[in-house]
Amino acid sequence: IAAIQTDAETRKKLRNDYANDTAQLIASANVIAIEFQTIAAANNYWKTEK
Repeated sequence: IAAIQTDAETRKKLRNDYANDTAQLIASANVIAIEFQTIAAANNYWKTEK
């Protein structure tokens, strides 16, 4: 999250908006999961394509 929203004060202000909103939390988790999946695929690509 800090990489996406670099301003700590803004993150703090927005925290209350999404803390109790399950749809936003699920969407955030989905984005993070896709990011990890992409990184894992890229790492595997480099391991197998050498």
